[in-house]
Amino acid sequence: MSLAAAFAFALLLSLVFTPAAVRLAWTLGWLDHPEARKLHTSATAVLGGAAVFVAAFVAWFVAHRVPGVAPDRQAITLLAGSVVVLALGLWDDRFGMQPAPKLLGQAAAGAIVLASGALPDLGIPAWAAWALCLVVLVALMNAVNFLDNMNGMVAGMSAIALAAFAWHSAARGAYGVAAAQLAVSGALVGFLPYNFPRARIFLGDAGSLFLGYSLGASAVLAFVNAPAGWGRVGPLLMLAYPAFDMIFVVVNRLREGRKVYEGGKDHTNHRLASVLRCPIRTVILLWCVTAALCASGLAVLWLNRPTPALLASVLWTSLLLPSGLRLSSVPVSRPSPVPPAT
Repeated sequence: MSLAAAFAFALLLSLVFTPAAVRLAWTLGWLDHPEARKLHTSATAVLGGAAVFVAAFVAWFVAHRVPGVAPDRQAITLLAGSVVVLALGLWDDRFGMQPAPKLLGQAAAGAIVLASGALPDLGIPAWAAWALCLVVLVALMNAVNFLDNMNGMVAGMSAIALAAFAWHSAARGAYGVAAAQLAVSGALVGFLPYNFPRARIFLGDAGSLFLGYSLGASAVLAFVNAPAGWGRVGPLLMLAYPAFDMIFVVVNRLREGRKVYEGGKDHTNHRLASVLRCPIRTVILLWCVTAALCASGLAVLWLNRPTPALLASVLWTSLLLPSGLRLSSVPVSRPSPVPPAT
């Protein structure tokens, strides 16, 4: 099976597994119920992340039966950490979880990546590099989790970014990692018809944490395995949008005296949807932004020269910073207070 076939097989499996996950979620009560801070108005299945994972894992396993796409240490690392965050998210979706154990589980998954030999050389003591990388990986998992607030948003964005990371993995000869990344990307494409524009099923915390971990681990592997130099700016550019959204939300909530970890309809995509007056157009536009960021990142990785890296960084900063300032002035709907029980 070629790498392209791994993508296609995962897509087909996801088309079969996702409706089965919908039925299973309703049978087990694995549902997301409406709240003031959420957009949906009826209970919706939340086993989408599990369906995507199973479809991707089966396609990845089959791809590894082919000579030249043997399972390698990095691919197994991606799988091991994925299992940790998927289990964490499934528990949170069904029973709820306090922030502290959730953060510890995310840190454990991040540590698996770094312990596999993927700790970047940042020119600082190893313990400081460990701490910094863990903070970044956990922050990215939560950034993607926060962005999972609009139909198709995270699934489409992650499918694009993982396909881009797979291109880089294959270019450097890491075919096992590329197969895993393409399998997840294909499974997400197969999931999208059930999630966008109308959602019969959500990724849930299991899916968004799994994808946040997959994107973060992919970025770390791309950074570590890129030639030393300006090309290492590339993986940062590829994930600039979820980072931008998290910084935007944190800054605005702190400025307003609100808790950072509270949910709300105050993300960049919520505000952009208010301007465009259409969530569907908003999601498609942000998929295009993600594709452009990934193309910029891959070009910077490939060229590995200061001029492209600086030009791309300045270009995107000059686009995102004014956009953030403009969007911060867009009014957002606030959750209505819950009346006391009588």
